[in-house]
Amino acid sequence: MFAQQDVWNAWYAGTPEALTNVYLNAPSNRPDTRRKGILARLGRWFWGQPIPMGERPSKLHVPLAGAIATTSANLLFGAPLNLTVDDIPTQERLDQLADDTTYAVLREAAEISAALGGVYLRVVWDQSIQDKPWLVAASPDIAVPEWKWGRLSAVTFWNVIREDANTVVRQLERHESGWIRHSVWMGSANELGIQMALTDFPETAGLADLVSDGDGVPTGTSKLTAQYIPNLRPNKLWRHLPAAANLGRSDFSGVEALMDALDEAYSDWMRDLRSGKARLLVGSEVLESLGKGAGASFDLDRELFTPLNLAPSEDKGSVIEQVQFNIRTEEHRVLCADLAERIILGAGYSLQTFGVTSEGSGNTTATEVTARERQSLTTRANKASYWRPAVAHLFGVLLEIDRAVFRSQVVPQRPDVEFPDVVTPDPGETARQLNDLNTAGAISTYEKVRRLNPDWRDEQVLEEVARIKADQAEAKPQPPAGQPARSPDGSRANKDVSESLVAR
Repeated sequence: MFAQQDVWNAWYAGTPEALTNVYLNAPSNRPDTRRKGILARLGRWFWGQPIPMGERPSKLHVPLAGAIATTSANLLFGAPLNLTVDDIPTQERLDQLADDTTYAVLREAAEISAALGGVYLRVVWDQSIQDKPWLVAASPDIAVPEWKWGRLSAVTFWNVIREDANTVVRQLERHESGWIRHSVWMGSANELGIQMALTDFPETAGLADLVSDGDGVPTGTSKLTAQYIPNLRPNKLWRHLPAAANLGRSDFSGVEALMDALDEAYSDWMRDLRSGKARLLVGSEVLESLGKGAGASFDLDRELFTPLNLAPSEDKGSVIEQVQFNIRTEEHRVLCADLAERIILGAGYSLQTFGVTSEGSGNTTATEVTARERQSLTTRANKASYWRPAVAHLFGVLLEIDRAVFRSQVVPQRPDVEFPDVVTPDPGETARQLNDLNTAGAISTYEKVRRLNPDWRDEQVLEEVARIKADQAEAKPQPPAGQPARSPDGSRANKDVSESLVAR
């Protein structure tokens, strides 16, 4: 699993060095038979082919994988979430916890998730840094999860704090219900080794005063202080492995070969450009000697040359010839565009999301934009279904720790989480729709205000409804003194006549 995540990470990093390392320099600490098979398979890739002796490195990488991961994060967290709770003081504190720094962490986590198939978010706090807890993103390649019935029950993160040729010191941080446990281990690159005391290393000495029950820090909540958010499920590669079946799949899963082919095509395009540069083949007769042992030169900017007394020869052409190969620009452009489109579609996004638009003019409505972006919006909705419960859980934990550790006067509860619309509705189109519904008597004032302001809380909507009704009451014409109000259809007058006849 980590080996596959290394491949995805190389595409995400987007450097020739990372791709060369993962495809060309295959790991050697594997059985010989399996290693030979891996080397044979990776050697067929463009990035798995060594550079011929004597040639300069000329492989280029098109950073489309990184753009896909960034686009996924922007689709999810390009705008703040709508986090709501019932209690007003708690809502105010929740708004403080969900600040700009928190959304920056969420965007970072969403980008990692798109690239590596998932991401962890954990709750941390340090009263010497700030007066509230916050969230930290952790890559899935530094964690070992534990599952129960498809749900995360515990997770252990590791961090290398020291490393030399023979020794690796790791700090382990295990999140379980009610506790965060810390330990330090001294081993090697492949072995965890033996457990050491926290006070043996300055990086962990400060934790020694916080732990109790041996190695644990109580969290003040019975809930898990870490969550795993899969990018998408099911994982096509590991669905049959119990330890990995609950992990997500990367946006790059299944399109690695296409991305490799795109880099090969683009590199070949640039090679055509280099080979197509105009060159002159100059005969030795027109070279100007620089002296004995110093060679000869030819001045391209020289306008006049001394006539040369050369014997005519039928099989000898001009002493100065130009050589320039064709540059297959259009062929390469079409091929690269086709590969890029297949990669974008294979990753689950619409071409329009990446600026590939069909020709046309005029303004487009929100309905037309939604239709063009349908595949991207569907992928976003699928990803949001994994993010919504995890974010609700984590912000509920933030409120609990905020009350237990920072003594805030909040009522800890799990907030409702709503993702805002990506496509902003056209105000004119929305007004026409609401007018049609209002004419048909099929919509209430509350719902009209809600649709116009989808990011408002219920209290704000109700306040606006009350103001609208008050304005309507003031604008309504009043009947003369002593005369009953008359409805537009005359119902008040009809009722008065009926009552008069009955009295008679």
